[in-house]
Amino acid sequence: MTRAISTIREKQAANSPMRILIVFTLLLLSPAMARADAVSAAAAMENPANPLVLINTESGPMYVELLPGEAPLNVANFLALAEPPEMENPAVLPGPRGYYDGMRFHRVVPGFLIQAGSPALYQGEREYATVRDEINADALGLDLEPVLYANGEFNPLLDVQNEEDLEETLLRPLYRRLGISGNAQVAARQDEIMSTLTDMSVKDAYAQLGYRYQTARPGRGLGRGVLALANRGPDDNGPEFFVVLDDAPHLNGKYTVIGHVVEGMEAADRIGATAVDSLALEPEQFTSSGRLIYSIRQVN
Repeated sequence: MTRAISTIREKQAANSPMRILIVFTLLLLSPAMARADAVSAAAAMENPANPLVLINTESGPMYVELLPGEAPLNVANFLALAEPPEMENPAVLPGPRGYYDGMRFHRVVPGFLIQAGSPALYQGEREYATVRDEINADALGLDLEPVLYANGEFNPLLDVQNEEDLEETLLRPLYRRLGISGNAQVAARQDEIMSTLTDMSVKDAYAQLGYRYQTARPGRGLGRGVLALANRGPDDNGPEFFVVLDDAPHLNGKYTVIGHVVEGMEAADRIGATAVDSLALEPEQFTSSGRLIYSIRQVN
């Protein structure tokens, strides 16, 4: 009997006018709270005329201010991919989707970045263009950063970790530029090689790799919250992008920045908490929660 009375009282409490009022109020407030997110994100923008996009993910929303003043071609390409194409017959359902709708953050390196949009994982029919780099190396100070310090150490911006990195990043491109081939020529021109390295800037080193820079527009480095485009080398910007979780100056000069998160970095941090590489084709990584992108849309 006591248990039955207790159960009745619990049901009465659950359906009390006060509880119903609270639930009803929360339901009314939910759209307003969502709008407040967009409003506060807009208020945090550097330039309210810039596009503001909502990356709606399983882990929460991320609002990103795009930067057409710094990378107009790549921003336009990103927006074109994000939005669904126009429907020839609006009565046909379901309608077309944006490129990123239903994709996942396939690469996660905790404390570094989260990455999405790989064409290798895309299952739709959208075509995409490859866009050239839009990077101002001078604005990043790379023209003033020496490749080689006076103490003989290489600049950490080059991220030279071993002999293979040194060969790939600096020496082979330098030998090509100087017309050096074979060990005999390397030995005979040691002084010239060292003199060139001593006078070389990080910008010069990247230019040897094929990167082309502009100075007409401003630019920024890859700090926390920056959204940049992934690539396989110079002038190879497509749909794949990443959000930086912590400052990554060693990426400066090699990746085109198109935006920065103005609200919702906590969602990026949640996604970035567990390491993932779906391109490794490990099935459990495809189903891990929190990394799904519902959509990316401009909201202003």
